[in-house]
Order: sequence, then structure tokens, then C-alpha cells
Amino acid sequence: MGRISLWLESVDITNNTSSDRALINKLEMRLTEIERLLDRDTIEERKQSILNRMSVDMSTWAKELELEYCDNPYRLDMGQVTVVVDKPERPVPLQQLGSGSNWVGIHLIAYFALHKYFVSQDRPVPRFLFIDQPSQVYFPSDFDAQNSDMEEVNNLYQFIINRVKELDNKFQVIIVDHANLANEEFQDAIIEKWWDGKKLIPESWYKQ
Repeated sequence: MGRISLWLESVDITNNTSSDRALINKLEMRLTEIERLLDRDTIEERKQSILNRMSVDMSTWAKELELEYCDNPYRLDMGQVTVVVDKPERPVPLQQLGSGSNWVGIHLIAYFALHKYFVSQDRPVPRFLFIDQPSQVYFPSDFDAQNSDMEEVNNLYQFIINRVKELDNKFQVIIVDHANLANEEFQDAIIEKWWDGKKLIPESWYKQ
């Protein structure tokens, strides 16, 4: 008892817990904010708002590329992870949307709509897109058809160039392709030419 008494007399006991209470209040406010951000209804509303804004861009670009059913709204269906065209009589999913050239265009408008959002909101998503031979579907064996499709190839590349410009060069598109257009902007964008025998992967990398 003497030791306990001595300890009680020597210890400064205080009821001042204001700093602890302030910290607790701060943490409780942060938890409330996190719960609000993670609220299912709030997340769904934000997602739908983003998809609606993307749909406006996709529909505008579908007309620019003259895609199939381009007079109808285009949208990204996150549930099925595909693009859908909302026709008056029924929605039409990507797999039912015509030719290979349509598919290329549809993928492009979806990619650019997504990346436009990522860039505008400064999201931590790598700001580049790699595309392999987007013009391939426009080059059949028939020579006359090939000539008639050159305008579509030009339109495709002009679309890509315009989107990069609109994003103020905050987004990079890297393309490997056989097409070699006379378009000045296309020629200015060429980094390397492999038509004269050079290869994407130099032989010196794998030949001794």
C-alpha cells in the first residue's frame, strides 16, 4: 500500500484528453468521407455520368468516321464490356455491327473516349495507345477496290491525328502499319520507315 501511495503521489494524473479527442474526431470524419465515396449508389451514379459523357463523344466520332448506324447513339456497355448502338427498335452490340472496317472504327472511338476521360481527370493511366496495322482491313487484293479505300484510310488516320491534337499532345498513339499516305500530317508523324528492308526488330538483336 505504501508503494502504491508513493506512486500515486509522484505521478501527475490529468484528464486532459482534448488532443486525443480531436484526433478521434478527425479520423471519424475521414471514415465518413470514405464510406460516402464507397457508397454503391454514389459509385453507380458517377459511373453512369461518365459513360453518358463518353457516349456523346462516341456518337459524334461515329458520324465523323461514317460508321454503321452512325445516326444512332453509340455507348460503352460496361456490363458486357462491349460497344452498343441504340437503334429505335433494339440495341445492336458490336459483334452484329458489319465489316472489319466498322470494327476498327468502333474500337477507336471507344479507346479515345476512355482516354479522353482519363486525361481530362488526370487519372493514373498510361497515356499511350499502341495499334497494329489499323489499315489492314482496307486493302483487299482487288486493285480498284484498294484505290477506292484509300480515302477511308486517310479518314482513319486523320481521325487519330485530330484526337491527339484535341488532347493537347497529352496522349500518344503509336502505330505500326504498311500504309504510307501522302498526307503531310501523316508523313510528319512517321518516326521510322521499314519499307526499304529495315525491320521493327533489327536482325543484330537475334543473329550473331
